[in-house]
Amino acid sequence: MQGWVARKAGLKSEAMVRLKTQARRRGAMGMAVAGLLAMMSLWPLPSPAQERLSFGDALQRVQQRNEALMAGHDEVRQRDAEKAAVSGLKMPKAELDLRTSFLDADVTTPFDPIPIAYKMQNKNFTKAELSITWPVYTGGRIKAANKAATAKQGEAEAQLRYTGDQLVTELAQRYFGVCLARRAREVTALKVTTMEKQAHRAHRLMDEGIISKAETLSAEVALANANSELEAAERDVTIASEGLGNTMAWTDPVEPATALFLLRGLEPKESFQNTVDDKHPVLAMLGAKRDQAHQGVKAEEGAALPTAYVFGMYELLPEGCSVVDPKWAFGFGGQYTLFDGAQNRNKVSAAKAQEDRVAHLRQKYQRDLKSLTVKRYEEMEKTREQYDSLDTTLALTAENLRVRTRAFEEGMATSLEVVDATLLHARAQLGRLKAAYDFDTAFFQLLESSGQTGRYQEYLARAVPVPENDSFPAPAEPPLIEPLKKKPAETKSK
Repeated sequence: MQGWVARKAGLKSEAMVRLKTQARRRGAMGMAVAGLLAMMSLWPLPSPAQERLSFGDALQRVQQRNEALMAGHDEVRQRDAEKAAVSGLKMPKAELDLRTSFLDADVTTPFDPIPIAYKMQNKNFTKAELSITWPVYTGGRIKAANKAATAKQGEAEAQLRYTGDQLVTELAQRYFGVCLARRAREVTALKVTTMEKQAHRAHRLMDEGIISKAETLSAEVALANANSELEAAERDVTIASEGLGNTMAWTDPVEPATALFLLRGLEPKESFQNTVDDKHPVLAMLGAKRDQAHQGVKAEEGAALPTAYVFGMYELLPEGCSVVDPKWAFGFGGQYTLFDGAQNRNKVSAAKAQEDRVAHLRQKYQRDLKSLTVKRYEEMEKTREQYDSLDTTLALTAENLRVRTRAFEEGMATSLEVVDATLLHARAQLGRLKAAYDFDTAFFQLLESSGQTGRYQEYLARAVPVPENDSFPAPAEPPLIEPLKKKPAETKSK
Protein backbone atom coordinates (compact mmCIF):
# COMPACT_ATOMS: atom_id res chain seq x y z
CA MET A 1 0.00 0.00 0.00
CA GLN A 2 2.77 2.39 0.85
CA GLY A 3 4.58 1.52 -2.40
CA TRP A 4 1.47 2.29 -4.42
CA VAL A 5 1.10 5.68 -2.70
CA ALA A 6 4.75 6.49 -3.33
CA ARG A 7 4.45 5.50 -6.98
CA LYS A 8 1.32 7.67 -7.37
CA ALA A 9 3.09 10.62 -5.80
CA GLY A 10 6.06 10.16 -8.14
CA LEU A 11 3.81 10.10 -11.23
CA LYS A 12 2.06 13.24 -10.00
CA SER A 13 5.31 15.12 -9.48
CA GLU A 14 6.59 13.97 -12.90
CA ALA A 15 3.39 15.26 -14.55
CA MET A 16 3.74 18.57 -12.77
CA VAL A 17 7.34 18.92 -14.00
CA ARG A 18 6.24 18.08 -17.56
CA LEU A 19 3.48 20.68 -17.43
CA LYS A 20 5.86 23.32 -16.14
CA THR A 21 8.35 22.49 -18.87
CA GLN A 22 5.69 22.80 -21.58
CA ALA A 23 4.55 26.10 -20.11
CA ARG A 24 8.11 27.41 -20.15
CA ARG A 25 8.49 26.29 -23.77
CA ARG A 26 5.23 27.97 -24.74
CA GLY A 27 6.30 31.15 -22.98
CA ALA A 28 9.70 31.10 -24.68
CA MET A 29 8.07 30.44 -28.02
CA GLY A 30 5.65 33.32 -27.49
CA MET A 31 8.49 35.64 -26.61
CA ALA A 32 10.40 34.53 -29.71
CA VAL A 33 7.37 35.11 -31.94
CA ALA A 34 6.83 38.52 -30.37
CA GLY A 35 10.47 39.39 -30.87
CA LEU A 36 10.35 38.21 -34.48
CA LEU A 37 7.25 40.33 -35.15
CA ALA A 38 8.96 43.34 -33.60
CA MET A 39 12.02 42.82 -35.78
CA MET A 40 9.84 42.45 -38.87
CA SER A 41 8.10 45.72 -38.04
CA LEU A 42 11.46 47.48 -37.88
CA TRP A 43 12.85 45.81 -41.01
CA PRO A 44 13.04 48.30 -43.96
CA LEU A 45 10.74 47.73 -46.86
CA PRO A 46 12.41 46.35 -49.97
CA SER A 47 13.48 48.94 -52.52
CA PRO A 48 11.82 48.90 -55.94
CA ALA A 49 13.44 46.58 -58.45
CA GLN A 50 16.11 48.31 -60.48
CA GLU A 51 16.21 47.84 -64.22
CA ARG A 52 19.52 46.57 -65.56
CA LEU A 53 20.60 48.49 -68.64
CA SER A 54 23.71 48.15 -70.75
CA PHE A 55 25.45 51.29 -71.93
CA GLY A 56 23.89 50.89 -75.37
CA ASP A 57 20.40 50.57 -73.89
CA ALA A 58 20.97 53.64 -71.72
CA LEU A 59 22.13 55.60 -74.78
CA GLN A 60 19.00 54.55 -76.63
CA ARG A 61 16.93 55.99 -73.77
CA VAL A 62 18.89 59.23 -74.04
CA GLN A 63 18.30 59.44 -77.78
CA GLN A 64 14.58 58.91 -77.28
CA ARG A 65 13.94 61.19 -74.31
CA ASN A 66 16.66 63.82 -73.90
CA GLU A 67 15.27 67.30 -74.55
CA ALA A 68 18.52 68.67 -76.00
CA LEU A 69 18.42 66.08 -78.79
CA MET A 70 14.73 66.73 -79.34
CA ALA A 71 15.49 70.44 -79.76
CA GLY A 72 18.24 69.55 -82.24
CA HIS A 73 15.82 67.49 -84.30
CA ASP A 74 13.35 70.38 -84.22
CA GLU A 75 16.02 72.71 -85.59
CA VAL A 76 16.80 70.29 -88.41
CA ARG A 77 13.12 70.17 -89.32
CA GLN A 78 13.03 73.97 -89.23
CA ARG A 79 15.99 74.24 -91.62
CA ASP A 80 14.42 71.67 -93.94
CA ALA A 81 11.24 73.74 -94.14
CA GLU A 82 13.21 76.94 -94.70
CA LYS A 83 15.16 75.27 -97.51
CA ALA A 84 11.92 74.16 -99.16
CA ALA A 85 10.55 77.70 -98.81
CA VAL A 86 13.61 79.28 -100.43
CA SER A 87 13.47 76.83 -103.34
CA GLY A 88 10.08 78.36 -104.20
CA LEU A 89 11.78 81.63 -105.19
CA LYS A 90 12.59 80.08 -108.57
CA MET A 91 8.93 79.42 -109.34
CA PRO A 92 6.26 81.84 -110.63
CA LYS A 93 4.21 83.62 -108.01
CA ALA A 94 0.42 83.78 -108.53
CA GLU A 95 -1.75 86.13 -106.47
CA LEU A 96 -5.50 86.68 -106.31
CA ASP A 97 -6.70 90.15 -105.36
CA LEU A 98 -10.42 90.33 -104.48
CA ARG A 99 -11.94 93.55 -103.20
CA THR A 100 -15.32 95.28 -103.00
CA SER A 101 -15.48 99.09 -103.05
CA PHE A 102 -18.20 101.51 -101.91
CA LEU A 103 -17.92 105.05 -103.31
CA ASP A 104 -19.93 108.14 -102.39
CA ALA A 105 -21.18 108.49 -105.98
CA ASP A 106 -20.80 107.06 -109.45
CA VAL A 107 -17.65 108.02 -111.32
CA THR A 108 -18.68 110.21 -114.31
CA THR A 109 -16.92 112.24 -116.99
CA PRO A 110 -18.52 115.57 -118.08
CA PHE A 111 -18.49 116.72 -121.71
CA ASP A 112 -18.07 120.51 -121.67
CA PRO A 113 -19.81 122.67 -122.75
CA ILE A 114 -22.53 120.05 -123.24
CA PRO A 115 -24.28 119.36 -119.93
CA ILE A 116 -23.93 115.62 -120.28
CA ALA A 117 -21.91 113.30 -118.02
CA TYR A 118 -20.79 109.78 -118.95
CA LYS A 119 -20.76 107.22 -116.15
CA MET A 120 -17.45 105.34 -116.07
CA GLN A 121 -17.74 103.40 -112.81
CA ASN A 122 -20.58 102.46 -110.50
CA LYS A 123 -20.29 103.66 -106.95
CA ASN A 124 -20.46 100.04 -105.71
CA PHE A 125 -18.32 97.44 -107.51
CA THR A 126 -16.30 94.27 -106.94
CA LYS A 127 -13.03 93.35 -108.64
CA ALA A 128 -11.16 90.02 -108.69
CA GLU A 129 -7.74 90.15 -110.29
CA LEU A 130 -5.38 87.22 -110.90
CA SER A 131 -1.73 88.26 -111.35
CA ILE A 132 1.37 86.17 -112.05
CA THR A 133 4.99 87.29 -111.62
CA TRP A 134 7.98 85.19 -112.64
CA PRO A 135 11.54 86.33 -111.99
CA VAL A 136 13.73 85.59 -115.01
CA TYR A 137 17.07 86.99 -113.86
CA THR A 138 18.06 88.24 -110.39
CA GLY A 139 21.82 88.46 -110.63
CA GLY A 140 22.34 85.09 -108.96
CA ARG A 141 20.62 86.05 -105.69
CA ILE A 142 18.02 83.26 -105.84
CA LYS A 143 20.73 80.69 -106.48
CA ALA A 144 22.80 82.08 -103.58
CA ALA A 145 19.77 81.98 -101.27
CA ASN A 146 19.16 78.29 -102.09
CA LYS A 147 22.80 77.38 -101.46
CA ALA A 148 22.77 79.32 -98.18
CA ALA A 149 19.64 77.45 -97.10
CA THR A 150 21.36 74.14 -97.89
CA ALA A 151 24.36 75.26 -95.82
CA LYS A 152 22.08 76.16 -92.90
CA GLN A 153 20.54 72.71 -93.10
CA GLY A 154 24.01 71.14 -92.98
CA GLU A 155 24.91 73.32 -90.01
CA ALA A 156 21.82 72.15 -88.11
CA GLU A 157 22.63 68.51 -88.84
CA ALA A 158 26.23 69.00 -87.69
CA GLN A 159 24.99 70.75 -84.54
CA LEU A 160 22.66 67.81 -83.86
CA ARG A 161 25.55 65.37 -84.24
CA TYR A 162 27.73 67.48 -81.97
CA THR A 163 25.00 67.55 -79.32
CA GLY A 164 24.66 63.78 -79.64
CA ASP A 165 28.42 63.29 -79.20
CA GLN A 166 28.42 65.49 -76.12
CA LEU A 167 25.54 63.53 -74.64
CA VAL A 168 27.35 60.24 -75.24
CA THR A 169 30.35 61.59 -73.33
CA GLU A 170 28.12 62.92 -70.56
CA LEU A 171 26.28 59.61 -70.38
CA ALA A 172 29.59 57.74 -70.14
CA GLN A 173 30.73 59.95 -67.27
CA ARG A 174 27.49 59.44 -65.33
CA TYR A 175 26.85 55.81 -66.28
CA PHE A 176 30.31 54.64 -65.31
CA GLY A 177 30.18 57.08 -62.39
CA VAL A 178 27.33 54.96 -61.01
CA CYS A 179 29.47 51.85 -61.61
CA LEU A 180 32.33 53.46 -59.70
CA ALA A 181 30.07 54.54 -56.83
CA ARG A 182 28.58 51.06 -56.50
CA ARG A 183 31.98 49.36 -56.58
CA ALA A 184 33.33 51.87 -54.06
CA ARG A 185 30.38 51.09 -51.79
CA GLU A 186 31.21 47.38 -52.03
CA VAL A 187 34.84 48.04 -51.07
CA THR A 188 33.74 50.17 -48.14
CA ALA A 189 31.32 47.46 -47.02
CA LEU A 190 34.14 44.91 -47.14
CA LYS A 191 36.28 47.28 -45.12
CA VAL A 192 33.51 47.60 -42.52
CA THR A 193 33.28 43.81 -42.28
CA THR A 194 37.04 43.58 -41.80
CA MET A 195 36.98 46.31 -39.15
CA GLU A 196 34.18 44.50 -37.31
CA LYS A 197 36.26 41.31 -37.21
CA GLN A 198 39.27 43.31 -36.09
CA ALA A 199 37.28 44.95 -33.28
CA HIS A 200 35.97 41.53 -32.24
CA ARG A 201 39.47 40.07 -32.19
CA ALA A 202 40.74 43.07 -30.24
CA HIS A 203 38.08 42.60 -27.56
CA ARG A 204 38.83 38.90 -27.38
CA LEU A 205 42.57 39.46 -26.98
CA MET A 206 41.99 42.22 -24.44
CA ASP A 207 39.83 39.84 -22.40
CA GLU A 208 42.68 37.35 -22.51
CA GLY A 209 45.07 40.02 -21.26
CA ILE A 210 47.20 40.04 -24.40
CA ILE A 211 46.59 43.63 -25.62
CA SER A 212 45.70 46.83 -23.89
CA LYS A 213 42.40 48.68 -23.90
CA ALA A 214 43.92 51.49 -25.97
CA GLU A 215 44.44 49.14 -28.90
CA THR A 216 40.86 47.93 -28.58
CA LEU A 217 39.63 51.52 -28.64
CA SER A 218 41.67 52.22 -31.77
CA ALA A 219 39.94 49.28 -33.48
CA GLU A 220 36.55 50.61 -32.39
CA VAL A 221 37.40 54.09 -33.72
CA ALA A 222 38.46 52.57 -37.03
CA LEU A 223 35.18 50.66 -37.19
CA ALA A 224 33.19 53.84 -36.51
CA ASN A 225 35.09 55.66 -39.27
CA ALA A 226 34.45 52.79 -41.67
CA ASN A 227 30.72 52.90 -40.92
CA SER A 228 30.71 56.64 -41.57
CA GLU A 229 32.49 56.07 -44.87
CA LEU A 230 29.90 53.45 -45.80
CA GLU A 231 27.09 55.95 -45.20
CA ALA A 232 28.94 58.48 -47.38
CA ALA A 233 29.37 55.83 -50.08
CA GLU A 234 25.62 55.16 -50.01
CA ARG A 235 24.99 58.86 -50.57
CA ASP A 236 27.51 58.91 -53.41
CA VAL A 237 25.55 56.12 -55.10
CA THR A 238 22.34 58.13 -54.72
CA ILE A 239 23.94 61.27 -56.16
CA ALA A 240 25.47 59.40 -59.11
CA SER A 241 22.19 57.62 -59.84
CA GLU A 242 20.32 60.92 -59.81
CA GLY A 243 22.76 62.39 -62.34
CA LEU A 244 22.37 59.35 -64.60
CA GLY A 245 18.59 59.57 -64.44
CA ASN A 246 18.77 63.27 -65.30
CA THR A 247 20.81 62.61 -68.44
CA MET A 248 18.50 59.77 -69.46
CA ALA A 249 15.36 61.79 -68.56
CA TRP A 250 14.34 58.68 -66.62
CA THR A 251 12.91 58.56 -63.10
CA ASP A 252 12.97 54.82 -62.35
CA PRO A 253 16.07 53.31 -60.67
CA VAL A 254 18.66 51.98 -63.13
CA GLU A 255 21.42 49.46 -62.48
CA PRO A 256 24.31 49.53 -64.98
CA ALA A 257 24.94 46.21 -66.70
CA THR A 258 28.15 47.29 -68.47
CA ALA A 259 31.09 47.20 -66.06
CA LEU A 260 34.10 49.47 -65.88
CA PHE A 261 36.52 48.42 -68.59
CA LEU A 262 39.98 48.76 -70.05
CA LEU A 263 41.18 48.74 -73.65
CA ARG A 264 44.58 47.65 -74.85
CA GLY A 265 46.16 47.74 -78.26
CA LEU A 266 44.51 50.98 -79.40
CA GLU A 267 45.59 52.80 -82.53
CA PRO A 268 48.38 55.39 -82.18
CA LYS A 269 47.38 58.96 -81.45
CA GLU A 270 48.19 60.03 -85.02
CA SER A 271 45.34 57.83 -86.21
CA PHE A 272 42.90 59.69 -83.99
CA GLN A 273 44.33 63.04 -85.06
CA ASN A 274 43.82 62.28 -88.73
CA THR A 275 40.08 61.78 -88.32
CA VAL A 276 39.52 65.28 -86.91
CA ASP A 277 39.47 66.99 -90.32
CA ASP A 278 36.77 64.84 -91.89
CA LYS A 279 34.59 63.69 -89.00
CA HIS A 280 34.41 66.31 -86.28
CA PRO A 281 30.99 68.02 -86.21
CA VAL A 282 32.40 71.35 -85.00
CA LEU A 283 34.49 71.65 -88.16
CA ALA A 284 31.44 70.64 -90.20
CA MET A 285 29.44 73.43 -88.52
CA LEU A 286 32.14 76.01 -89.24
CA GLY A 287 32.39 74.76 -92.82
CA ALA A 288 28.63 75.27 -93.21
CA LYS A 289 28.93 78.78 -91.74
CA ARG A 290 31.73 79.55 -94.20
CA ASP A 291 29.50 78.39 -97.08
CA GLN A 292 26.72 80.65 -95.82
CA ALA A 293 29.12 83.60 -95.68
CA HIS A 294 30.32 82.85 -99.22
CA GLN A 295 26.75 82.80 -100.51
CA GLY A 296 26.19 86.09 -98.69
CA VAL A 297 29.00 87.57 -100.78
CA LYS A 298 27.37 86.23 -103.94
CA ALA A 299 23.99 87.67 -102.96
CA GLU A 300 25.42 91.14 -102.29
CA GLU A 301 27.33 91.08 -105.56
CA GLY A 302 24.13 90.06 -107.37
CA ALA A 303 22.28 93.02 -105.86
CA ALA A 304 24.41 95.32 -108.05
CA LEU A 305 23.21 93.57 -111.22
CA PRO A 306 19.90 94.26 -113.03
CA THR A 307 16.84 92.08 -112.50
CA ALA A 308 14.29 90.99 -115.10
CA TYR A 309 10.85 89.45 -114.78
CA VAL A 310 7.67 88.68 -116.71
CA PHE A 311 4.15 89.32 -115.48
CA GLY A 312 0.54 88.87 -116.42
CA MET A 313 -2.92 89.72 -115.08
CA TYR A 314 -6.51 88.72 -115.76
CA GLU A 315 -9.71 90.27 -114.43
CA LEU A 316 -12.07 87.55 -113.20
CA LEU A 317 -15.06 89.91 -112.69
CA PRO A 318 -15.08 92.23 -115.71
CA GLU A 319 -18.44 93.71 -114.77
CA GLY A 320 -16.75 95.50 -111.91
CA CYS A 321 -14.22 97.20 -114.19
CA SER A 322 -14.47 100.72 -115.43
CA VAL A 323 -14.39 101.54 -119.11
CA VAL A 324 -10.66 102.28 -118.90
CA ASP A 325 -9.58 99.17 -116.92
CA PRO A 326 -8.04 96.36 -119.00
CA LYS A 327 -9.54 92.90 -118.85
CA TRP A 328 -6.13 91.25 -119.16
CA ALA A 329 -2.51 92.23 -119.65
CA PHE A 330 0.98 90.70 -119.79
CA GLY A 331 4.52 91.92 -120.35
CA PHE A 332 8.00 92.02 -118.89
CA GLY A 333 9.94 94.39 -116.72
CA GLY A 334 13.36 95.08 -115.29
CA GLN A 335 15.08 97.02 -112.52
CA TYR A 336 18.55 98.39 -112.08
CA THR A 337 19.95 100.56 -109.29
CA LEU A 338 21.98 103.43 -110.68
CA PHE A 339 23.23 104.88 -107.40
CA ASP A 340 22.80 103.84 -103.74
CA GLY A 341 25.47 105.85 -101.98
CA ALA A 342 28.04 102.97 -102.11
CA GLN A 343 25.81 100.78 -99.92
CA ASN A 344 26.18 97.71 -102.08
CA ARG A 345 29.96 97.97 -102.27
CA ASN A 346 30.26 98.19 -98.49
CA LYS A 347 27.86 95.28 -98.02
CA VAL A 348 30.02 93.15 -100.29
CA SER A 349 33.10 94.08 -98.23
CA ALA A 350 31.31 93.17 -94.99
CA ALA A 351 30.22 89.81 -96.40
CA LYS A 352 33.77 89.01 -97.49
CA ALA A 353 35.09 89.91 -94.02
CA GLN A 354 32.54 87.54 -92.52
CA GLU A 355 33.69 84.77 -94.84
CA ASP A 356 37.35 85.34 -93.91
CA ARG A 357 36.51 85.40 -90.18
CA VAL A 358 34.75 82.04 -90.32
CA ALA A 359 37.61 80.54 -92.34
CA HIS A 360 40.16 81.69 -89.76
CA LEU A 361 38.03 80.35 -86.90
CA ARG A 362 37.81 76.99 -88.62
CA GLN A 363 41.59 76.80 -88.94
CA LYS A 364 42.00 77.64 -85.26
CA TYR A 365 39.42 75.08 -84.09
CA GLN A 366 40.98 72.48 -86.34
CA ARG A 367 44.36 72.99 -84.69
CA ASP A 368 42.83 73.11 -81.19
CA LEU A 369 40.92 69.88 -81.73
CA LYS A 370 44.03 68.05 -82.86
CA SER A 371 45.90 69.26 -79.79
CA LEU A 372 42.94 68.28 -77.60
CA THR A 373 42.97 64.80 -79.16
CA VAL A 374 46.65 64.38 -78.25
CA LYS A 375 45.98 65.61 -74.71
CA ARG A 376 43.12 63.19 -74.14
CA TYR A 377 45.01 60.31 -75.67
CA GLU A 378 47.92 60.88 -73.29
CA GLU A 379 45.52 61.24 -70.33
CA MET A 380 43.94 57.94 -71.27
CA GLU A 381 47.31 56.22 -71.44
CA LYS A 382 48.30 57.76 -68.11
CA THR A 383 45.20 56.41 -66.38
CA ARG A 384 45.86 52.95 -67.80
CA GLU A 385 49.41 53.04 -66.44
CA GLN A 386 48.01 54.08 -63.05
CA TYR A 387 45.61 51.14 -63.16
CA ASP A 388 48.41 48.68 -63.92
CA SER A 389 50.53 50.12 -61.12
CA LEU A 390 47.69 49.93 -58.61
CA ASP A 391 46.88 46.40 -59.75
CA THR A 392 50.38 45.39 -58.66
CA THR A 393 50.10 47.40 -55.46
CA LEU A 394 46.84 45.63 -54.61
CA ALA A 395 48.57 42.27 -54.29
CA LEU A 396 51.16 43.83 -51.99
CA THR A 397 48.57 45.47 -49.72
CA ALA A 398 46.56 42.23 -49.50
CA GLU A 399 49.62 40.30 -48.36
CA ASN A 400 50.58 43.09 -45.96
CA LEU A 401 47.11 43.00 -44.40
CA ARG A 402 47.25 39.23 -44.00
CA VAL A 403 50.67 39.35 -42.34
CA ARG A 404 49.71 42.23 -40.02
CA THR A 405 46.51 40.50 -38.96
CA ARG A 406 48.37 37.28 -38.17
CA ALA A 407 51.05 39.18 -36.29
CA PHE A 408 48.38 41.01 -34.27
CA GLU A 409 46.81 37.75 -33.14
CA GLU A 410 50.22 36.46 -32.12
CA GLY A 411 50.93 39.62 -30.15
CA MET A 412 53.64 40.80 -32.58
CA ALA A 413 51.76 43.76 -34.02
CA THR A 414 49.46 46.47 -32.72
CA SER A 415 45.82 47.05 -33.62
CA LEU A 416 46.80 50.34 -35.25
CA GLU A 417 49.09 48.49 -37.67
CA VAL A 418 46.21 46.24 -38.71
CA VAL A 419 43.97 49.26 -39.20
CA ASP A 420 46.60 50.97 -41.31
CA ALA A 421 47.06 47.84 -43.41
CA THR A 422 43.28 47.62 -43.93
CA LEU A 423 43.09 51.25 -45.00
CA LEU A 424 46.01 50.78 -47.41
CA HIS A 425 44.33 47.77 -48.99
CA ALA A 426 41.00 49.58 -49.32
CA ARG A 427 42.76 52.64 -50.74
CA ALA A 428 44.48 50.48 -53.34
CA GLN A 429 41.17 48.92 -54.37
CA LEU A 430 39.45 52.30 -54.61
CA GLY A 431 42.41 53.76 -56.47
CA ARG A 432 42.31 50.99 -59.03
CA LEU A 433 38.58 51.51 -59.58
CA LYS A 434 39.08 55.28 -59.89
CA ALA A 435 41.84 54.73 -62.45
CA ALA A 436 39.52 52.50 -64.47
CA TYR A 437 36.78 55.14 -64.34
CA ASP A 438 39.24 57.84 -65.42
CA PHE A 439 40.30 55.63 -68.31
CA ASP A 440 36.71 55.14 -69.46
CA THR A 441 35.84 58.83 -69.33
CA ALA A 442 39.11 59.81 -71.02
CA PHE A 443 38.43 57.25 -73.74
CA PHE A 444 34.98 58.65 -74.53
CA GLN A 445 36.40 62.18 -74.47
CA LEU A 446 39.04 61.02 -76.95
CA LEU A 447 36.34 59.68 -79.26
CA GLU A 448 34.48 62.99 -79.03
CA SER A 449 37.53 65.15 -79.72
CA SER A 450 38.51 63.03 -82.74
CA GLY A 451 34.96 62.89 -84.11
CA GLN A 452 34.65 59.10 -83.68
CA THR A 453 31.96 58.83 -81.00
CA GLY A 454 29.91 56.69 -83.34
CA ARG A 455 32.52 53.91 -83.07
CA TYR A 456 32.03 53.35 -79.34
CA GLN A 457 30.25 50.00 -79.89
CA GLU A 458 33.18 48.70 -81.90
CA TYR A 459 35.55 49.46 -79.03
CA LEU A 460 33.26 48.23 -76.26
CA ALA A 461 32.98 44.89 -78.06
CA ARG A 462 36.67 44.22 -77.36
CA ALA A 463 36.88 45.90 -73.94
CA VAL A 464 38.12 43.96 -70.89
CA PRO A 465 35.90 44.38 -67.79
CA VAL A 466 37.60 45.37 -64.55
CA PRO A 467 37.66 42.38 -62.15
CA GLU A 468 35.26 42.28 -59.25
CA ASN A 469 36.35 43.56 -55.85
CA ASP A 470 38.59 41.19 -53.92
CA SER A 471 37.51 40.35 -50.39
CA PHE A 472 39.84 41.45 -47.65
CA PRO A 473 42.10 38.61 -46.46
CA ALA A 474 40.87 37.31 -43.15
CA PRO A 475 42.75 35.17 -40.62
CA ALA A 476 41.50 31.96 -39.13
CA GLU A 477 38.73 32.50 -36.63
CA PRO A 478 40.11 30.36 -33.76
CA PRO A 479 42.74 32.12 -31.66
CA LEU A 480 46.28 31.27 -32.58
CA ILE A 481 47.51 31.31 -28.99
CA GLU A 482 46.07 30.20 -25.73
CA PRO A 483 45.70 32.55 -22.78
CA LEU A 484 48.79 32.70 -20.65
CA LYS A 485 48.39 30.55 -17.57
CA LYS A 486 50.18 31.09 -14.35
CA LYS A 487 52.31 28.27 -13.08
CA PRO A 488 51.01 26.69 -9.89
CA ALA A 489 52.88 27.81 -6.83
CA GLU A 490 55.30 25.22 -5.53
CA THR A 491 54.59 23.96 -2.03
CA LYS A 492 57.34 24.77 0.35
CA SER A 493 58.84 21.86 2.12
CA LYS A 494 58.28 22.02 5.74
